[in-house]
Amino acid sequence: MARRVTLVKLLDLLRAEARLSINPAHNAQARSSQVQLLQRLQDFYWEDFAWPHLRVKRQVPAQIGQRYYDLPADLPIDRVEGVEVFTNGAWIPLDPGISSVHYSAHNSDLDERSWPPRRWQINEDEDIEIWPVPDQNGDATTLEGYIRFTGIRALRPLVDDADRADLDSQMLSLFAAAELLAASGGKDAQVKLDRANARYLKLKSDLTPRRTINMFGVGEQPTKRRMAITSYRVAGS
Repeated sequence: MARRVTLVKLLDLLRAEARLSINPAHNAQARSSQVQLLQRLQDFYWEDFAWPHLRVKRQVPAQIGQRYYDLPADLPIDRVEGVEVFTNGAWIPLDPGISSVHYSAHNSDLDERSWPPRRWQINEDEDIEIWPVPDQNGDATTLEGYIRFTGIRALRPLVDDADRADLDSQMLSLFAAAELLAASGGKDAQVKLDRANARYLKLKSDLTPRRTINMFGVGEQPTKRRMAITSYRVAGS
């Protein structure tokens, strides 16, 4: 797969596919619009698929009494896929969604705290709410009490010649060339578009995990580790 290609190389690919001169001097006035086209297409296809090579795990320490947690700058709120907490020596997934039933057990508005956290949800202020509110701090040495977010990271800048595209260069150059050719009435615009779509479908197929079938039975199923549930206690008591 042709990922991590520099912008200057990606522009060469685009110009070749669109039957333009690959001499940068001949494209000086068009460079800005060509770069914007590539940026727009990469943004669109980044949003359209959960690219496995862009999946990251970012962790932050829990803080006593802290209900809401900001995400790292490179992990957009709408691309968060899951939240876990490290407790008793293992990463335990938190369930999504917090309802009035949960607040009845531990009322976050009244600063009722407990451990471990069990649920999460996206807050209106573009951060993550953890329930119940932690009553202990994370330990950087043991990771006990750390919260981990998994999701698709943001695209890196694609502005300067040395910047590298996060998505496949063949796909991006073909989609971009199809747009340029269509705008200029090129008869091969549809050919480029068909090739681009075929490339996109192949990439998604190759990067989508395939289910495996055990011909001799499903075998032993792993048991989900259960959290130890503690009752509410006032901090410092």
